Amino acid sequence: MSATGATSEKVSGRLRGTARAATNALGRRATRWERSAHRHFLAVGSRVECPVCGWHGVSFAASRKPRRMNRLCPECFSSERDRALQLWLDRHPVRPDARILEVAPLGLLRPASERLGYEYTSVDLHSSRAEIRGDLCGLPFATGSFDVIACFHVLEHVPADVEAAAQIARVLRDDGEAVVIVPWDKTNDDTDEDFEAGPEERLRRFGQADHVRMYGRDVADRFRSGGLHVTEVLWRDVFSADDFRRCALRGDDDRFWICTPAGR
Repeated sequence: MSATGATSEKVSGRLRGTARAATNALGRRATRWERSAHRHFLAVGSRVECPVCGWHGVSFAASRKPRRMNRLCPECFSSERDRALQLWLDRHPVRPDARILEVAPLGLLRPASERLGYEYTSVDLHSSRAEIRGDLCGLPFATGSFDVIACFHVLEHVPADVEAAAQIARVLRDDGEAVVIVPWDKTNDDTDEDFEAGPEERLRRFGQADHVRMYGRDVADRFRSGGLHVTEVLWRDVFSADDFRRCALRGDDDRFWICTPAGR
């Protein structure tokens, strides 16, 4: 190898090492410098692109729980579910007075949905991020208020999930839809739930100490019991191979339950 080639290889190795260090910083409390370095080093190239904030680069950052490479946007911290929702919304027309409700907001959907023309509202019983403090089992909105409701990884926390589904059905407009994601175990026919289990038991059975259930293959039937018509939409059926690569859509979540009011 020539001296020039050896020097180039050393520089390239240092850059890769710095990029890895910046990537790993997101697995713990990163310093301001580390976050800045991550955004800049991973921005070299355009293999991936975040549809939520527009950042693009060679790779997304690694997540800590679960530990997975190429998962979190280093600019807005979107995961695959946030990017999939953005792609879904981008492909649906928005009428002039359209309203969208986010349950348990994370701060990503508001700017993205408002760019599309939605009037945004958020609700949560405890979170300071929510505009309105409210219970999913007693939503403080009039019947038929929203065109879209985004409810991601919420219902597994709610003991009365069928009652919550009924509230979602009530506040949706006749032609509205709720985009729902919940953790589920495809090997079980029936949902496993236990309201009396302690934190350790919940962690073992449901994957998280504040979950009250792990949904089974009956997940759609439970939502239907609340008055929703449910269509299971696999991402692989609606997003292209290029979407999966560019937006890094592979992960624990791989589908939406699209819920519309039944019987109206």
